[in-house]
Amino acid sequence: MKTAFVEEAKTSGKQRLLLTAAVSAGKGTIDGSYNVESLGKNFDLLFLMSYDLHGSWEKNVDLHGKLHPTKGEVSGVGIFNTEFAADYWASKGMPKQKIIIGIPMYARGWTLDNPSETAIGAPASRPSSASKTNPAGGTASYWEICKYLKEGGKETVHQEGVGAYMVKGDQWYGYDNEETIRIKMKWLKEKGYGGAFIWALDFDDFTGKSCGKGPYPLLNAISSELGNRFIFWMKNSTISSLIDASQENVRYISQNLEVE
Repeated sequence: MKTAFVEEAKTSGKQRLLLTAAVSAGKGTIDGSYNVESLGKNFDLLFLMSYDLHGSWEKNVDLHGKLHPTKGEVSGVGIFNTEFAADYWASKGMPKQKIIIGIPMYARGWTLDNPSETAIGAPASRPSSASKTNPAGGTASYWEICKYLKEGGKETVHQEGVGAYMVKGDQWYGYDNEETIRIKMKWLKEKGYGGAFIWALDFDDFTGKSCGKGPYPLLNAISSELGNRFIFWMKNSTISSLIDASQENVRYISQNLEVE
């Protein structure tokens, strides 16, 4: 496919199309599904889906996009975290500069079995209640989390794992906030990874009214740490018009990346 892209660029006189893939952060999937050496040689970027590492299919609460392992974790002990996943890809031969770290702009939630037990690993046998963005329950957008906080939810920033969680009654949600995102951005720069991508833009506070910090507080947290060099999204007319109105530091991927 990359050869075809090279030939197309020669024929059209345009910049070569990028060869990219969204890939798993799970060790078992990495080992069983990918030829990492080949991907490293042929692909321009890999978008590491470093989220959904935990969720209400499990019976214990945890931070689904946390950076580091934590005490109390029950599932995927030591390996269901962003740092392990990124480092594991790199150890198997993927160049770090081609690994783009995924940042979730939504929470995964549970209904606690006992509202007085809220630490990571606390038992929770059901998903969180329905949200506006997910009538089936189990997730909520970041802008919904901000509303829950205003309604009495209590937020805890987990320093060890680098993630946040909110408890409101028997509802427990794990997510990233501005503080934890900034820590992640500093980490990926220090480690030499290629940048960050988000899932998904409409889960951020796009109006600026729910969190009270202006439009796109999470995206702004990424931009403030990385500038325009390391932020990527797929070009879409609706998204680009929203970004252009509020994000002077963000550019299209085709303007950021030099390809061979």
